Amino acid sequence: MSGRSDFHDDSGQVLVVVALCLVVLIGFLGLAVDIGFVRHEQRRLQAAADAAALAGALEVRVCGDSPNCSAMQTAAQTALAENGYSGSTVITDCATPGTALTLMVNNPVCLSSTDPNKSKLNYVEAQISETAPLYFSRVFGVNGFRIKARAQAARGLGGPCIYALNPSASGSLSVLAGLGFQSKCGIVVESKSPTAVTCLIGLMSAPEIRVSGGTSGLLCGAVPPPITGVAPPTPADPLAYLPAPPNANDACGTRSGNVYNGSPKPVSLVLPLGSTYVFNPGVYCGGIAITAAVLSNVTFNPGVYILRNGHNTILGIPGPTTSGLTITIGLLSSIVGNGVMFYNEGDGGSFSITATPALLGLSTYQLTAPTSGNYGGILFFQAHGVTNTGTFLVNLLQGSRMDGVIYMPDALVTYGVGAVAGVSRFNGIVADRIQFTAQILSTIGNDYSTLQSGSPLGGDHSELVQ
Repeated sequence: MSGRSDFHDDSGQVLVVVALCLVVLIGFLGLAVDIGFVRHEQRRLQAAADAAALAGALEVRVCGDSPNCSAMQTAAQTALAENGYSGSTVITDCATPGTALTLMVNNPVCLSSTDPNKSKLNYVEAQISETAPLYFSRVFGVNGFRIKARAQAARGLGGPCIYALNPSASGSLSVLAGLGFQSKCGIVVESKSPTAVTCLIGLMSAPEIRVSGGTSGLLCGAVPPPITGVAPPTPADPLAYLPAPPNANDACGTRSGNVYNGSPKPVSLVLPLGSTYVFNPGVYCGGIAITAAVLSNVTFNPGVYILRNGHNTILGIPGPTTSGLTITIGLLSSIVGNGVMFYNEGDGGSFSITATPALLGLSTYQLTAPTSGNYGGILFFQAHGVTNTGTFLVNLLQGSRMDGVIYMPDALVTYGVGAVAGVSRFNGIVADRIQFTAQILSTIGNDYSTLQSGSPLGGDHSELVQ
C-alpha cells in the first residue's frame, strides 16, 4: 500500500487564475473609464458647438456681405470659452484642423456638399475638434482619442412679421372689411389697451396673434383666436437695429432728360402716353410723385433712394414742403424696381402707393427689396420721428408683386394690398399702428429664401437647425 496521497494542492494555480481574471477585469474597468470619459467629453463638446453656432449666427446681420467676419469668429470663440474650452485655434471655410483644440466657423456652411443651406449667408456652421486624453489606454501606448462635434444655426427664420408698436393706443391694429386676409407669419400687437385690436367685418388668420391688451369687434373672427394679455417682446421694435443710410445727408441729385440721379427739387410727374422714365439711386429733395398714364414705363434701378424735404419755388416764393414717394398706377402702365429701398427722412410727406379698381390686372407693378446688405428685405423705411401716414392700396394680380418689409416705427400704416393671383414672396409691416382695409383674399408671405441673411425681422435671435 503506497503512502503517497492522491490529493494535490492547487492553491497556487487558483491564485494565478484569479490574478489573470483581475487583470482582465481591471482592463475592462479601465476601458469603461476611458469610453465613459470620451462620451462625456463628446457631450460637452457638442454643447459647446451648439453655443458657438448660435453665437456666430447672431452676428450675421453685423457681418452683412462679409462671410466669416471677425465679429462672427470672435463671438463663436467667446461662446466656446464660456463652455470651458479656452485657447482654441479658429479656422474657416472648411480648412483642415490641426491636432490641438480647433474651432471651425463656416459661413456659409460647407462641410456637406448636399446641405440645403450651403449657399445661405444666414446659416453658420461650427465644428469643434480636439484630442480627448485617455488613461488606461496609455498602457498600450494610446494617449488620446480624436473627437469632434458639429452644429448649425441660423438667424432670421420664422417668427412674426407684423408688429404694431404703439404701447397704449386703442385700435393699434384695426381691421376694416378684411375678408380672407391671411398672414403666413405671426402678428404682435404691443398696446396694453383693452381695445388694442379692433375689427369691423373681418376675418383673418395667422399662425399666432399675440396682443398685450385686449380685443373688440363686430362681425369679426380670427383663426386661431388672439392670445391676449401677453407681455411685449424684447426688443419691442425688431428693426430698431437698422441705421439711417450712410448717404442720407448727401447733396441733392440731378436730372438728365428722362433719367434721374436724384433731384434738387420735388419730382412731380404726370407721365405722357407711352413715355419712359428711369430713376437711379440718389437724394431726391422734395420726394417723388408719379401718376402713370396709359402705356407709360417707369424703372427704378437697384439701390437706396433718399427722400428728403424740399419744395418748388414760384417767382422766388417757396411752395409747400414735400417729401416721400407717391405712385398712382395707371392703365397698362409698368412700374418696376428690383433691389430697391426707399428711405423717407422728411416730414413733408410719406409713402402712398395706390391704384383705382378699374385698373386692376391691367398694369404691372413690381417693387422688390434688396436681397443682401444692411437693408436686405427692407422696401420702405420711414425715419424715426416722422409720423405721416403711409398708404398702400393696390391689388397684386398676375405679373405684379411687392416683396419687402414696410418699416414706419412712428407712423400709421394703412394697408390694403390684395393678392389674388400673384402672391408676393415675403412681406412685413412694423409700424406704430396698422390698419388693414378692404383686404380680399390677401396674403402676407414669409418666404425669405431669396434673402442672403434671412428675414430682417429676425432681430438678434438665432436658432439651431442641425
